Amino acid sequence: MRPLSHSSIGMYIECPMKWHFRYVQKVPEKPKHFFSFGKSIHDALEYFYGVKTLPPPSIEEVLQYYSDHWLTEGYKDPKQEAEYKEQGRAILREYHKKHIDQFRIPYFVEYGFNLEVDGVKVTGFVDRIDKVGDDRIAILDYKTGKAFPKDAAVLSDQLTMYQMACEQLLGMKVERLTLYHLPSQTPVTSEPHSQSQVDALRERIVKVHSDIKGNLAKLERAEIKHFPTVFERSPEFSKQAKVSAETTCHWCDFKPLCPAWEHAYGKPAAAPEPEALKDDAKIAKLIDRYGKLHDQLKELEEKAEELKDQIVASLGEKGYVRAFGERYSATVRHDERWEFGPENKKTVLDAIRGAGYWDRVTGPLAAKVQELMRDPGLPMDLRDRLQRMGKKVESATLRIKKVSEES
Repeated sequence: MRPLSHSSIGMYIECPMKWHFRYVQKVPEKPKHFFSFGKSIHDALEYFYGVKTLPPPSIEEVLQYYSDHWLTEGYKDPKQEAEYKEQGRAILREYHKKHIDQFRIPYFVEYGFNLEVDGVKVTGFVDRIDKVGDDRIAILDYKTGKAFPKDAAVLSDQLTMYQMACEQLLGMKVERLTLYHLPSQTPVTSEPHSQSQVDALRERIVKVHSDIKGNLAKLERAEIKHFPTVFERSPEFSKQAKVSAETTCHWCDFKPLCPAWEHAYGKPAAAPEPEALKDDAKIAKLIDRYGKLHDQLKELEEKAEELKDQIVASLGEKGYVRAFGERYSATVRHDERWEFGPENKKTVLDAIRGAGYWDRVTGPLAAKVQELMRDPGLPMDLRDRLQRMGKKVESATLRIKKVSEES
């Protein structure tokens, strides 16, 4: 089953049948201009904050990027598109003017995360993460739609998910959460969400996953003909819906296909297959060819690994780092790294943070810790603590070249 996201969870709670059309049957939806508009603005801000070194892009550079990457899908006519495009320019000009003097390179831009919540895979993207201390961060999410109330950030399940993901994966505490309404240049900020909010979200994720899994199994066993519609969803989910079923269905692209609206549209037609799946025989043949090659490749990789181990061992016995065959040469390089089990992750981070070396490992943990362990200036007490928690693993890289290539 595909990982859940904030949007897919919301869609399932809104209507399980809609979720099934979108994520299982993959029925194409009509392009929406507000999605295109929001994505165009987000991409321009990602460009603005995505620099690796100062200075940041000028407003002219941001607007040029915006124009070059403008998305045209979903607008009803050229006039509407032109109006939105100019509105976007005005938003970016105002935003740049307001924030350029305090510009700082963010900790992350468009941070993608994948985590497990009680065994359920969850995925998502955070628009921006700023570092506000040695071990604290601020999360910000841009919005281009309608204005929202002052308590929107406090109540946002999306921000709860982002907080949960960032604290779990980055090992840092969230200090504040912000929804930034771009059309009005208004940030709405909240303190970190409570543990009860996090626990409620975790429970909802598990519940939605369980409900989806159960309905998929029932569908496979032919116990149900289709997923529950908006009118048949679980009462538990109905309590969380903020709009009526009729209002939800009014905007739904899948309404003509939905069994709940058979009285209005007649018997639903079968959901159209994606173009790439129409030629079943061709796809089956390609799958079999790929599977066969995949098996052959796996077998060859196993044999190559066995030969590599034999060569490395033989070179080691002779004290050689390089040797020649008639057609190929082999060069061996030995590397070592430290491995820390998942049970030691928090202890390792606490030890590094306590010794004042936290900034050296923020980012992808494994690579940064390896770099730290290779530093000859690392204090002996910290090195000793880390060595007791991990184990040194040596690996050999064998480079093979045709002899003719070396002449």
